[in-house]
Amino acid sequence: MQKLPQHVETHKTRINRVFDLIAIGLFIAVIFYTLFQWNQLPEQVPIHFNALGEVDNYGSKWVLLLVPMISVGLFALLEFLERHPEWHNYPRRLNETNAPRFYQSSRELLNRVKNLSLLLMAYTQWEIVRVGLGDSNAMSQWGFGSILALMFIVIYIGVVQQRKIK
Repeated sequence: MQKLPQHVETHKTRINRVFDLIAIGLFIAVIFYTLFQWNQLPEQVPIHFNALGEVDNYGSKWVLLLVPMISVGLFALLEFLERHPEWHNYPRRLNETNAPRFYQSSRELLNRVKNLSLLLMAYTQWEIVRVGLGDSNAMSQWGFGSILALMFIVIYIGVVQQRKIK
């Protein structure tokens, strides 16, 4: 069995840094939006939407503090894993020669999934506040669905790219 290097130097590309800044910036903007609207929100806000985007459960507006905490935790975990591509799962054809390409490819894929996850959480928070304020009566299926579809497309492209690595 061939011994693989425990650590292969990978780096965060400029585009990955841009994706990080966009996702974090939008997330922070939604947090400020939530705080700015806090006193106008009713005590009960939507906490769940069905597949059509209709509210099917309400809860305390304090739940709006939970979404950012979960988001930050998820972001931190995915950022940590992004920095350690040697821990990711790879096909048997991984070897000392192709490990740097696999690790960089995996790191970039995780960066995109991490940032799209943060955008999805920020979008959900924004929609909860909008519906809670009465600015809308349902979550937009197009917005949520587009981010989710983009995530699946990014994952598919990442898997296809890794399959091409020899």
